[in-house]
Amino acid sequence: MPGLALMLVTAATVSCSPPAEPTASTPGGGSGTLTLGVVGSTKDMLYPYAPQQTISEDALWQNTLDQLTAYAPDGSITYALAESMTPNKSLDVWTVKLRPGVKLHSGKTFGADDVIFSVKSLLTEEGYPFASNLDFVKPDGQKKIDDLTVEFHLKRPFGPFAAAWAYSAFKMIGAGSTKDKVDGTGPFTVKSFSPGAQAVLERFDAYWGTKPGFSTLNVHFFQDQTAITNALRGGQINVAPSVPFSDAKALESAGVKVLKSDSMNVLSLDMRTDIPPFNDNRVREAMKLIADREQIASNAFGGFAKPANDYNGASASCPAPDVPQRAQDLARAKALLAEAGKSDLKVELVTDGAFPGMMELAQLFAQQAGEAGVTVTVRKMDVATLLNKWLEWPFIINITSSPMINAITDHLLPNGGNNAAHFDDPEFKKIAGDLFASGDVGRQCGDIQKLQKIQWERGGNLIAVTSQDLTIHTANVRGLQPDLFGRSAFRYGGVSVG
Repeated sequence: MPGLALMLVTAATVSCSPPAEPTASTPGGGSGTLTLGVVGSTKDMLYPYAPQQTISEDALWQNTLDQLTAYAPDGSITYALAESMTPNKSLDVWTVKLRPGVKLHSGKTFGADDVIFSVKSLLTEEGYPFASNLDFVKPDGQKKIDDLTVEFHLKRPFGPFAAAWAYSAFKMIGAGSTKDKVDGTGPFTVKSFSPGAQAVLERFDAYWGTKPGFSTLNVHFFQDQTAITNALRGGQINVAPSVPFSDAKALESAGVKVLKSDSMNVLSLDMRTDIPPFNDNRVREAMKLIADREQIASNAFGGFAKPANDYNGASASCPAPDVPQRAQDLARAKALLAEAGKSDLKVELVTDGAFPGMMELAQLFAQQAGEAGVTVTVRKMDVATLLNKWLEWPFIINITSSPMINAITDHLLPNGGNNAAHFDDPEFKKIAGDLFASGDVGRQCGDIQKLQKIQWERGGNLIAVTSQDLTIHTANVRGLQPDLFGRSAFRYGGVSVG
């Protein structure tokens, strides 16, 4: 993952940046409407503890809900709804102090009862895959100390507590929220929502943070990236979080603005390590040796990418693991497949093409695989169809958009909500447990390097490149900022239109 260095999270309260000063005095001025275009699904929900997380849902949640902690655009962790997190000596009890004066959309004040309701809801919601990322938290282990203080009693010591809550899946909601009516604290309220079609959001002028400089956010949902490109050209939308990389330069030449950011977004070709043929690491290594990473960066990503090395977290503030850069070696790939008895390997690679580069990556890798005698059939489907069988596909293009400290639990441990490779490695689990039980940065770095080496050696993730994030917008949109997590098109504090 390219970009600025990320600070590992220790047990100390200084591990987060100080809370940003409340900006209730920031004018919420500016009328106007901004129209955002994203690939959407008819199964999208406003309720954040959904069975899946799509880019279109993220656009809605980013603007209606907040978290206890959050990743800043430069990758550092900051306090949001929380203003401090303090552990006991054994790291198994954490006291969380909340920001005072935060208003919910209902007009109530956000407090301890809302945190306790949110945590219990997300940990016990049936089918919510990301609850496993918080498996160190007891569903009933939260104790209200006062209206702005919650004591978390954990199942076991956990050092990177603040980092865990910065993961985008863990939005807070008001007590009493339901799947049909969600009470949030974000910069916009929901006026209307039609999944797969359109959402209309209105600025929440009591928002605690920096307010948008426009009053209405229209979100249009499209079937694919090409439709978004056409909508930009036709002036139907102002902002898009992504377009095919091949379209970016043409749009820029036509007067559309392109904001380029280093990004944590990584497209990963995930192979299920628990079923044939990918339960044989010789087959997995052969697939990794098939990839011509330079060609993928240049052709599939239009040059807005650079080669990666089949492990997550290259932008962590730790030295890279001691492993060689993997390069294309078709002779070695063929030999490994022959050893595994898979010289005539035929596999299907599935994708919804919801993110830029997905289809191009799939098609180019299929061509490269053919040079090694491997037949890769690319199957594109709509978002809802792919998500209906999430974690069941043998070979799929997945996306990670979080630092290693979150990717471990979400993508690389057995119960992770995005562990599409079904990776379950005893040594990896043991080291991850040691990492999470530690508050020592040096120890954390050493453990992360060990985990990355294991992922490189025998993981189920072919990570060929790291790409830039491109946010496309019309010239009348001002104030969008670069963001390591691909959120430039969704973050509107101080952004104006007109």
